[in-house]
Amino acid sequence: MLASYGILAIVVVLVLPQVALSKLPKCDFGSFVGSYTANGTFQRNLDLLAAALPGNTSSTPAGFATASVGTSPDQVYALALCRGDLNASSCSACVAAAFPDAEKACPGNKGVSMYEDACLLRFSGQQFTDFLRADQWTVEEILWESEQATASVDAPADWFSAAVTKILAAVIDHAGNSTTTTKKYFATGEENFDPKIYGLAQCLPITTPAQCRGCLANLLTIMATQYLGNRLQWVRLLSVWCSLMYSARPFYEGRAMLQLSAPPAPAVMPPSVTPKPGAGMQRSAAGIIAGVVCGVVLILIVSVFVFVYPRRRAKPAQVEHPLKKITRAQCTIFDLPALQEATENFSENNKLGEGGFGTVYKGILSDGQQIAVKKLLGSTEHGLHQLHNEIMVLAELQHKNLVRLQGFCLHREETLLVYEYIENGSLDNFLFDDSRENTLNWDQRYNIILGIAKGILYLHEDASTRIIHRDLKANNILLDEDMDPKIADFGLAKLLGEGHTDTKTTRVVGTFGYMAPEYVIDGHVSSKIDIFSFGVLVLEIVTRRKNSSSEYHDAVNLLSDVWNCWTKGTVSGMVDQSIDGYFRWQALRCIHIGLLCVQPDPDDRPRISSLVFMLTRENMELPPPAQPAFYFGRESNLPSPSCGQRNYAYPPSSVDGISVNELTFTEAYPR
Repeated sequence: MLASYGILAIVVVLVLPQVALSKLPKCDFGSFVGSYTANGTFQRNLDLLAAALPGNTSSTPAGFATASVGTSPDQVYALALCRGDLNASSCSACVAAAFPDAEKACPGNKGVSMYEDACLLRFSGQQFTDFLRADQWTVEEILWESEQATASVDAPADWFSAAVTKILAAVIDHAGNSTTTTKKYFATGEENFDPKIYGLAQCLPITTPAQCRGCLANLLTIMATQYLGNRLQWVRLLSVWCSLMYSARPFYEGRAMLQLSAPPAPAVMPPSVTPKPGAGMQRSAAGIIAGVVCGVVLILIVSVFVFVYPRRRAKPAQVEHPLKKITRAQCTIFDLPALQEATENFSENNKLGEGGFGTVYKGILSDGQQIAVKKLLGSTEHGLHQLHNEIMVLAELQHKNLVRLQGFCLHREETLLVYEYIENGSLDNFLFDDSRENTLNWDQRYNIILGIAKGILYLHEDASTRIIHRDLKANNILLDEDMDPKIADFGLAKLLGEGHTDTKTTRVVGTFGYMAPEYVIDGHVSSKIDIFSFGVLVLEIVTRRKNSSSEYHDAVNLLSDVWNCWTKGTVSGMVDQSIDGYFRWQALRCIHIGLLCVQPDPDDRPRISSLVFMLTRENMELPPPAQPAFYFGRESNLPSPSCGQRNYAYPPSSVDGISVNELTFTEAYPR
């Protein structure tokens, strides 16, 4: 019940050029809220709070106060929080104005949240701050509403999105790691973009650091999924517990606490490369998410054949036809009627999945061979001068743990990619689909973990060009008839030239929960971002829990829950209960390896070659892990019920004749 009236949130988007924030009331509704009459006891108690709370709030270092007046059923609870940059007089005036504004907006309502331009007021007839108790706090229940303006910034959408993501991640990190005794969770930032971007993050001082970070992380997810890519001039997200805002104009007082540089500008397309004459300049919307069976060639082939091929016909001396290069790479060219026949004219009954780049269908060729056919959507214009060599490299990728591109089909405006068909679908169906409970035994899971590692090793160190996948996650791992894993969906992959180990990108794309912090904040691309994603995958495989899931209301993410249990010495309770005996000891070692992969500093994460050794050399000693990135866990003195009730001695004293004395890494685990 508390969640339904204590955690109302609002998302507001206002129009520039003048940044004038609205007064935004939110009235509680429901039979439990209740109402009051003018001149009644509740009204008198509310008036007492209105007289005292503005002064109490403005006199505190954090600009925050709570109060309660009266007794049930007319007791009134209230809190007020001023924006962290306000002086005492402005703070007091803002809170004082919020009381009549709230009563006018929600007359007779015993529960109101009033968001003024620079302060928050909430009053209620019930004790709403109980929601902050460890057994009540659930980030997923922070509700939100939205308004969206039409005004936008004149800048490339991807570059602007990267800039907004960078500044919001920075202010969230600063605000959520407050070390002051006042617990003033507040940060402002200024980014040297064109136009400059200003950011702000703030939490209620009575939240714990973990609750603050979790609340802000939730708002950032909303920002990323709902607004980034639209180039809106400013967006303001508000809840009772935290707030997050960016703007292309100043909206707070004084100098910003953080000064940030803009992310690198996108590369300018060579002037000799132009779109097809007469064609509209249609640019894909931001927020591309890869489908189930896509490949790196997805973006590359579309670019080549939508933009380069028409120019080839107009100026045959400029570019060698890309078909010749791809054909030499042993890639088959299919005709459209053959693929239509194989897929029953792309019947819905043969549909395997759908993603940001297109739809995948199962097909059977005339010789009985099963295939997966991806019909591509949209096109892209950039990077054409690098495509020829990259297509050659990507089409030649051959590894047992990578989904193989078999060919393609070009027909007028349509581009289709043909892949080998993988019998058992994606890993996430086996891990998170309750109807398939316990269908993966430990041998299969360990084989999947090791196979993924070997596939990454090939991409990072053995392929002719270093390839960073950038979107490793459970539904991009396919399982063949022998339950061997195959890495799929290379649509977001990044190729590094010879001698390069890292690069930067203005297009931060991928899946939240799997992206490394340096990639989210700075667009920094290296092999270590795949290591981070691999670590998340390993933890998901061992625990059968998604990194972010509404099923588990006691934690913000899996990384936090695992780390809480690790530090308490009860991490064995996180292992999927179907794994037991000697295999459970192996699973604990995999948790240790997974934690090493998700450390905040990329330099602390192992290389993929080291990880393969860790997985295949059980007597190899493992270093202790550090607290993982994106840790939104509980305070150390709070209970962590998700650690489970069972405690297991690990490693076992003797398993199949193997003595503990023969193992050298046992002390690496917490006890």
